[in-house]
Amino acid sequence: MPRLDSFTLKIRTGDSGFDGTLQYTINGFPLEFESVDGGTGPGETAEVMGEPQSFPHTLQLCGPAEGEWVIEDIEATYHCQAEEPYSVKFGKVVLDDESDLNIWHPRPPKVFDV
Repeated sequence: MPRLDSFTLKIRTGDSGFDGTLQYTINGFPLEFESVDGGTGPGETAEVMGEPQSFPHTLQLCGPAEGEWVIEDIEATYHCQAEEPYSVKFGKVVLDDESDLNIWHPRPPKVFDV
């Protein structure tokens, strides 16, 4: 498992936004993002960056404490130690006070012909 130095998320919110401090958890520990640009209101886009500097057994985007947050899509870019960055795209999801989103996806294996 590679060490995750940092990651960025580009989050496009749908018709129900999130009003509060964005957080994520790594291995069960809640953290705030190091930077947040843009917004998470209805129709807005936010670009956030986390720097966990850790080996991610779990990595989750936290849902709001109240109400629903409709996310149209997310593009995640991972920066792992001694590796080239890679990106993963997520489709529509609805988060609430009882749900978080798993955002850790290891790099897909390299494909080659034999």
